[in-house]
Amino acid sequence: MKCSDARSFLSEISEKSITTQITWTDLDFLSTSGYVSRTSKADYDQAAAEVANLDQINQRLGQEKAQECAADSAAVEDKKKFLSFLYPLHGSEYKESVRQNLEADSERLSKDEVPISADEARVSNYIQKKSALDQLVPYGDEYLSLTSAGVILVNSLNAKISRVSDMEFSDFAQQEKETYAELRRIAQGASIYVAEFRNRIFFNATDETGEDRQ
Repeated sequence: MKCSDARSFLSEISEKSITTQITWTDLDFLSTSGYVSRTSKADYDQAAAEVANLDQINQRLGQEKAQECAADSAAVEDKKKFLSFLYPLHGSEYKESVRQNLEADSERLSKDEVPISADEARVSNYIQKKSALDQLVPYGDEYLSLTSAGVILVNSLNAKISRVSDMEFSDFAQQEKETYAELRRIAQGASIYVAEFRNRIFFNATDETGEDRQ
């Protein structure tokens, strides 16, 4: 596969409209190299079915939070009664009623937290799945999306395509890996040098002021 074909295919995945056809061998290479993520139709359909419940769960979560808010308000009122300076002046029947209400409030609020926390976690999970689904584009009997490495590679191809159009994509990808590895090595070396340079400045300044390094 030439770089020009790879660029077209990867760009079309990003734009969610694939017209360029490549061999399954080339697709396997893109996938195993970490540039393209592949999702089976079965997994896609399952995730889509789960995400379809997002609105329903959001609505239920809103109702649960409204009920919790009402329960909180009732609990606050009961607590005010208990803390009121008039509370000791009331009879035993009133005091027992307030005490029972406080116990009921505490039990109810504890129970309400469980389904709300579960629904909040479910909504968060579904939102993440929906975001992932939105990036997928159908291709054959599966769905594709670019990985972060794939996005970086497309940008690099776009910048260099005039020079590498007829180059084998596998060679280009290998060169890019080597280039980024070298850049990381240089960056790491530079960070070590900067740290050592700062230490020298610090110790020199300490010597000049006559202060104990300890």
